[in-house]
Amino acid sequence: MPIKVKRSYLLVLFLILVGAAFLFFSRRTPANVQSQGKESGLYEVVPTSLKSVLALSGTVDAEEKATLQFQISGKLIWVGVKEGDSVTQGQTIARLDDRDVRTALDKKAEDFLTKRWEHDQLRDTYKDRYTGTGNTYLTDEITRIMELSQFGLDKAVIDYELARLNMDLCHLDSPINGTVVHIDQPYAGINITPATARFEIVNPATIYLKMLVDQQDIVKLESGNTAKIVFDSFPDTVYEGRLYYMAYAPESVSENAYVVKVTIPGNVTEKLRLGMGAEVSIVTDKKTNVLAIPFTAISESGKKTYVTVVKNNRRIQREVVLGIESDDLVEVKKGLHPGEVVVY
Repeated sequence: MPIKVKRSYLLVLFLILVGAAFLFFSRRTPANVQSQGKESGLYEVVPTSLKSVLALSGTVDAEEKATLQFQISGKLIWVGVKEGDSVTQGQTIARLDDRDVRTALDKKAEDFLTKRWEHDQLRDTYKDRYTGTGNTYLTDEITRIMELSQFGLDKAVIDYELARLNMDLCHLDSPINGTVVHIDQPYAGINITPATARFEIVNPATIYLKMLVDQQDIVKLESGNTAKIVFDSFPDTVYEGRLYYMAYAPESVSENAYVVKVTIPGNVTEKLRLGMGAEVSIVTDKKTNVLAIPFTAISESGKKTYVTVVKNNRRIQREVVLGIESDDLVEVKKGLHPGEVVVY
């Protein structure tokens, strides 16, 4: 056989052997879990650590906030605050013109004094006919006269109290310490109605994150859970809060969602405003030394869950029982063993 032909046969034989070796090793189970998994679609099951994280969206709210408005119409004669001002509990922030109300109060006071004087006069007149028991006198006629006088006196007292209440309605007092965040009508001299002069006050020291959590997830949370917070306005900073409240009854706007509250760290409260949004993540469960696989390795049939296992170069479907979930992996509680390879 010529040397050139012999060399050609040897070259062909070498290429066949190389190709056979490549096919043989490429079909073997990969030793590296993730570096080969992404390329071949195979994943080696090894013990790992998992964290189940609940991702939620929330808005900034405050425990102490108040919307104040006059309960009567009138002329706004004084506004003692402006937006951004700090106020203390009990501080008067606005007043209505109370001259008419004050005049009415004075008149009711005079009516009361008159009724009181008339009643005392009648009592002095008939004191010698008093029986000494209750409000009864020797004759029914005198008893009725004294009862009618007492009714008039009682009515005068009630009228005076109502007039004094109207005086109280002519000024607004803050029920909390806080900051004025909104004023409908900041200028005096305007005739207003209860609906056209609102004052909103918020205590910044009591702000928190409010979230709605559905009934499937609320049972995973516990008071005291640590929460990682990323505000939409500060996307590059992660803050840490604490879950401190879970509603027992669902929110009225959604029958299966419950209010959850998370604290906001003090170093960011001054920068925040009501209604600002945030993304919150709360670790609900942790496990170590567990078997886990990618979500894409899972298939379902009816109520059962399966994975495809590669064994002896064959693909076998096997039922599994799943546990907690992380962002990309899910725990396998039953059905797989360390070192086995699944298709994903």
